[in-house]
Amino acid sequence: MHRTYAPPSRAFPLLLALCCLLPLLGLAGGTAHAATSAPAAPGERQLLIGQSSKAAWDDWTSFGQDPAGGSVYYEVASGTWVGANHAAYASFLADRGATIQVGVSWKDNPPGFTGGDEAAKAARSREVTRELGEGQYADRFTTLIDFANAHPAATFLLRLDYEVSPYYHCTDESCDSYKKAFARIRALIDGRTHGNVQYVFHPVRGSYAQMYPGDAVVDRVGVSLFAHELCLPMYDNGYLYNGTPPDNYDTADLQCRNAYIGKDSSGNDAAVWKNWDYDGNVLKMMKFAQDHGKKMIVSEGGMMNFTADGSDTSGKEPDRGALWVQRLFGLLHYSGPIPNESGSYDLSDVITAVTYIDLDFRYGWDGIDDGSFDFPPGSSWFVDGRLSQSPAARAAFCTGLAEGGFGTRC
Repeated sequence: MHRTYAPPSRAFPLLLALCCLLPLLGLAGGTAHAATSAPAAPGERQLLIGQSSKAAWDDWTSFGQDPAGGSVYYEVASGTWVGANHAAYASFLADRGATIQVGVSWKDNPPGFTGGDEAAKAARSREVTRELGEGQYADRFTTLIDFANAHPAATFLLRLDYEVSPYYHCTDESCDSYKKAFARIRALIDGRTHGNVQYVFHPVRGSYAQMYPGDAVVDRVGVSLFAHELCLPMYDNGYLYNGTPPDNYDTADLQCRNAYIGKDSSGNDAAVWKNWDYDGNVLKMMKFAQDHGKKMIVSEGGMMNFTADGSDTSGKEPDRGALWVQRLFGLLHYSGPIPNESGSYDLSDVITAVTYIDLDFRYGWDGIDDGSFDFPPGSSWFVDGRLSQSPAARAAFCTGLAEGGFGTRC
């Protein structure tokens, strides 16, 4: 979720009390940190923390065990990390032998883009995608390759751009431009590294089938989980977004409305309408990944401004924050119907890793109060997503980790 701008089940009462009190008593598992991050045991899910700086790691480890790793961004335009905080966090993680998710981005800052509106930038991004598929910009990956080789104990999960979409990455309907770019970049990096790199295909939730680069080059499928993906509303400067599309959203119950193919009283196929906690495209993408033999990672996940109108500048989401967490972990256990499909599907082993950003987004994408870009109160991203600041969400998160088979606990 590096972007640039111009100018689960309910916790039992005892678990709730413990999750909230242990950090205060100094008994949380994260008070003493090992020098390395242990790899996930077979069958364990991984928790990654952050997206840009060690601030997220520090917040999480104030009450939790050391996570399996974290997430940062690298850009093709400059051929290096997008900023000093990303570089420092990447080094911190790599020195521990941790898992590092790296968003290798070109859509935010396309090489050769000299200015213009978002449409002009998107057009240039599509051309850069085509050029990458033809082998251009190979020198821009040298810093990343050298870094991976210098840290053989670390595992690198490379997202070849993030939240990829036809608008930013496809020169035609076939999306051959992106598929070739993905394969070409993988071949370049694989040819110069030593087996500690994996590749993540992270599309916007509706374009997974159109853009899929192929089983031979994709190791994992990534997904973003913020508001609409979990059928929760968000506010932006007084305007309420009630899901996608709004007509298929149950405002009272905070759920999506979709139909699946069931049976009528005569045993014939029929549309059965129901409320869902999850966007239909997310469930379909999980089935798509499963059908292709791929595991998934929540590449980006965090709370948004679900309720605030701008009058509360704390940025906290005390009620719907916990609900968001419960739905996040509930998705990891999902088994049931899928919108517009017939039958029932067990998707409970598809998602094997979760990246929780754990930053105070009131202070911009890096969550650091340093006088740089901040979000205005009332905007969709104005939220303090730090779990240390939300006892109910933190308790739900700790329960979700324990019940979800994660190697990291609170």
